Order: sequence, then structure tokens, then C-alpha cells
Amino acid sequence: MNKIFSILLLFLSSISAFSPFNVPHKYKPSSALFTIADYKADFKVSPKTFLLDVREHNEWAEGHLKFATPAPLSQLTSGRWMDNTTGKYYPGTFPIDRYTSVAILKNVKIYIHCKMGGRAKQAGELLNQMGYQNVVVIEETFDELVAAEICEVVKGEVQSLTDM
Repeated sequence: MNKIFSILLLFLSSISAFSPFNVPHKYKPSSALFTIADYKADFKVSPKTFLLDVREHNEWAEGHLKFATPAPLSQLTSGRWMDNTTGKYYPGTFPIDRYTSVAILKNVKIYIHCKMGGRAKQAGELLNQMGYQNVVVIEETFDELVAAEICEVVKGEVQSLTDM
């Protein structure tokens, strides 16, 4: 019996080595089932769950998810911030909470999306470097998110951070 248990344990540990969840990045990968179901549940449980849209302002104007916060990647990468522990400066700008107009707190859950997924991945890596611990990069395209009916799609320019 112990031999069977040992073989089973060895087999299961070898499978986990090839698991898609063993990624070298600190941010969590997503899948369509995880992203859509969890985002909807997280948003209902905590209104302080953020959905950052890192597409540019012209893309935002063409249509954006109603609950999203505009944070174009070009803006996120344009400034400089200081690491409080080392005193070193790094490129990047903290994302702003559209409801309070201050930087999003580092202990809240942040989902990030863009048109195809590449900019969202870059933004996720940047936010992790800035100290954000609960970042989920949405790999689905914007069109897939719209089709999943996460929330209403709104068109128009950003009037202010609170253009709801």
C-alpha cells in the first residue's frame, strides 16, 4: 500500500511541474472561466475590486466596460516612482482610483485588461514591481470580455475619472 501511495505521490508531483499555474511571474494568469466568473463574483463581494483598462484614450472612447478605470499603459509607464525600502527610483506611475482620484491601494484586487492581452501583461509586471500583490492579468481580448457580458459597454471620451 505504501508503494502505491509513493508512486501516486511521485506522479502527482511530476504533473504539477507542468501545470500552467507554475509561472515565473508574481501576477496571476487568467483563463476565460477564471476571469469571467471570478471577476463577477469579486465585484459583487467587494466594490473595491478594480478593473484597469490599459488601452489608450482613443480606444477607451470607442467603447469600454462600464466598471473599468482608464489607465493607459503609456501613462502608467511615463512617470517615476521611488521604492520606499531602497530609495531607488523606477519608471512608472501608480494607477488612480477613478472614484477617489488617489492612487489605488496596494492591498486590493486589481484585474487588468487591454485589447489583445500584451499591454495588460506589461502593466501587471509593472504593478507587481510597484508592490501590488493581488494583480490578475486578463488574457482574454476586449471583444471576448464584451461577449461575456461582464458589464455594460459604454462609449465616449473620458470626461473625468468619474465619467460613469
